[in-house]
Amino acid sequence: MSRQIKMEGGFAYRNTGTIKNSYSAVKLSTAVRFGRNKSENAGFVYDNSGELDHCFSRSIVRTWRKGKDGLIAVNKGRFHWCFFVVGKDRKLKKFRDREHGFAKKDVVPAFLEDAYQWDFTVFEREPAGKMEFLQESWRCAPNGLEQAAVKKPLEIASRRQLLDWIERVNRGEPEAAQGSVLLTQDLDFHGKEIPSIGCDRQHPFLGTFDGGGHQIKGFILNGKGMAEIGFFGVLKGTVRNLTIDCIVKGKNCPLTAAFCAVNEGEIHCCEAVCSIHANRYVGGFAGENNGVIERCCVSGKSHGLFLIWLFPFLPYLALLFLFLFYPPLPPPDYVPVMADAAIIPNTDNDFGERTNDNKASYEVPKVLRVDTATLTAESEPYVIKNPSRGANYDFVAVLYMVDSSGKDVEIYRSGRIPVGFHIENLTLTPPEGIVLTKGTYEAKMVFSFYNHDTGEKGMVDSVVPITVELK
Repeated sequence: MSRQIKMEGGFAYRNTGTIKNSYSAVKLSTAVRFGRNKSENAGFVYDNSGELDHCFSRSIVRTWRKGKDGLIAVNKGRFHWCFFVVGKDRKLKKFRDREHGFAKKDVVPAFLEDAYQWDFTVFEREPAGKMEFLQESWRCAPNGLEQAAVKKPLEIASRRQLLDWIERVNRGEPEAAQGSVLLTQDLDFHGKEIPSIGCDRQHPFLGTFDGGGHQIKGFILNGKGMAEIGFFGVLKGTVRNLTIDCIVKGKNCPLTAAFCAVNEGEIHCCEAVCSIHANRYVGGFAGENNGVIERCCVSGKSHGLFLIWLFPFLPYLALLFLFLFYPPLPPPDYVPVMADAAIIPNTDNDFGERTNDNKASYEVPKVLRVDTATLTAESEPYVIKNPSRGANYDFVAVLYMVDSSGKDVEIYRSGRIPVGFHIENLTLTPPEGIVLTKGTYEAKMVFSFYNHDTGEKGMVDSVVPITVELK
């Protein structure tokens, strides 16, 4: 068996274009088969001959080589105001590009603003996906990217519609491959395999795909027999405002990525949450970027692939391997606290220590009264509460209202609310073009739970009906 070397970048494998205001938070693993294969990893881009501007990496980099790279492994291009972050100072010694790295304790707002000319809100992130600059105020306006489309975009609101459209793109039908698409609903494929959009270099996607701030999740990409695999295989058009959450199987596929394998167009305000299984050339968000990527991020894990020909000894070798090369990791960063309202400790008498039980609770008023002028809601003694009952799940609360067409519209999203804390007020942030007028409306609050100790999403989301009164 010939030796293979897995080359991987947390955000992209190779960049010859431009990547701006983007970051990676991927746990990178090796692709070693007991000495036959080797792995070379870099936290952000493995091979850069283009331009990186205001990018950073929170990726966890592991490799069998003595040296490893927190930002870039091979650099022939330029990068400005880019850096990587590790947990502690002592870990910087293991990186060859340690001059571009900082311990987490040193990366504070004043440092980023003064030394690196960064807006700190861009740095905040959630482990499960959403990042601060993907919120409504940072989404890309359609007219800011290209001229207004002559024809109304094709609206996609179901899995069947998306799959039918992908099939047409991959057949090379001009209307589909060169047209404009608007995603109008979140889609969940529940573990179904789907093909890439623009399956190869002969059938690229040339049009415009606007995710509308929605998410496509629960799908699997299989690169078996493919030259490249990603949600977008070969992109020569424009994509914006889209989040994907998927599993990518790229064993022996030459080029693997979650969001886009080959980008020769533009990608704006997009995000990938992924689990990648590959052993060749890998990028967390993009494989090869020859175009423009701006305000995008990737989080998740890239897994190594192992040969088990030493099966009788595998359990013992695995234990030894874990002990030597995978020391316990600190918990990942949590969802940031909401920006428009402070969270306040509860004064419950039943406060208890966190337990190992799967416990979660929440409290919210039946009626949420909102000032129409300021879109601010206040309630005594709280608006949203995570009671102190010994649970180990923090949560994020999302408020939805129904528009005139019957679709759910997100009008508020909190940051992480830890156990034992509550929010006294909140401010609604309806999407652009949605005007909230006085009246009484039926709405729903959706609670997504995160393990306090690990930061991982856990338990099934809870949905609570709530009445919104706009006065």
